[in-house]
Amino acid sequence: MDLVREVLDEQLVDRHHRPMGRADGIIVEIREGQAPRVMYIETGPATTARRISQRFAHWVSAFASRTGPRRGATFRIPWSRIQHVGIEVQVDMDAEETPTFAWERWIRERIVKRVPGA
Repeated sequence: MDLVREVLDEQLVDRHHRPMGRADGIIVEIREGQAPRVMYIETGPATTARRISQRFAHWVSAFASRTGPRRGATFRIPWSRIQHVGIEVQVDMDAEETPTFAWERWIRERIVKRVPGA
């Protein structure tokens, strides 16, 4: 499997096929004398920013820590919870119970509810 091509930036969906965001990073464990092992898929604004530059990631983390529901936290999904990698990456979790859904709830409560006719 080509992790970067097949997993990175792909849509994450929970066991009910609800979107959970995108796979922003891949955490790999390097062990001496053994093959590398995929540990986690990481999602969050700081992870995405880190792919651009460390300085930008620091700025995004600082900004996000003062705003929004997750306060800039990244969320790691254990590789053992990945059910299927295809057009989407299916995760054996419930999106409503993870921090990835916090932005969805925050936008719904703080913005959408205030829109007339929403």
